[in-house]
Amino acid sequence: MSPPFRFGFSPCPNDTFAFHALVHGLVPAPARVQPVIADVEELNRRALAGELPLTKLSFHALGHVRRRYALLTAGAALGRGCGPLVVVRPGDEGLDLGAVEVAVPGRYTTAHLLLALYLGRPPRVRPMLFSRIMPAVAAGRVAAGLIIHEGRFTYRAHGLEAVLDLGAWWEETTGLPIPLGCIALRRDLGREQALAWQEALRASVRHALDHPGDSRAYVRAHAQEMDPAVIEQHIALYVNPFSLELGEMGLAAVEEVLRRGEEAGLLPPGGGPLLL
Repeated sequence: MSPPFRFGFSPCPNDTFAFHALVHGLVPAPARVQPVIADVEELNRRALAGELPLTKLSFHALGHVRRRYALLTAGAALGRGCGPLVVVRPGDEGLDLGAVEVAVPGRYTTAHLLLALYLGRPPRVRPMLFSRIMPAVAAGRVAAGLIIHEGRFTYRAHGLEAVLDLGAWWEETTGLPIPLGCIALRRDLGREQALAWQEALRASVRHALDHPGDSRAYVRAHAQEMDPAVIEQHIALYVNPFSLELGEMGLAAVEEVLRRGEEAGLLPPGGGPLLL
């Protein structure tokens, strides 16, 4: 029996929902999958080291590793109305976000890149696990927090106010969906493997959408936010037609965020083609 193929993805409901079928052998795949489940910033760091052959990563991180990893057009997280938010304590709505320290869910997250593009310069940041950001802001340990994932649905429960929707800013500025995260394959594995894994990912997302009950226990076992209603909102927002296929509009959004990142000096220039 051939060794399992390591596939990194996050414990967030959209990932465990989308990739449950692939991990559990419910759809055809080039090899048996060994899941490596980790926070997205940890996956970003592993991609910088070229550690995993197939991995979820932020588009910001992809901009740093595109010579080593190729974008796959299935399994991505893009959409509308789903961008990162900046939250503060009540009464702090007038803060200058360019002058205060902002908690971010990782230096290589797309959220961090979008905030830098919005400000026109890199913000002062304190990286931390995304699940710790809202408690840190609420306790006054940091002035503002950049939240992702289910934080979009739960920040009010922490007594916080949203002062900036980076997704809305991106959509108004570009007219394109917000590119957040993607699946990438190491380029040394070749185009044939890229196409095969791309189809396996697409089949897994399609199975998840067609049979949502199959993954319910798996999703809840890994979810940071256990409220079933929040889990359902999270999945509905982040698993959408772009997860099946980026298409021309999705690819345009990816190219635009990387182009802007390069022009702003936030990403290395001349990364080369996205696809194998």
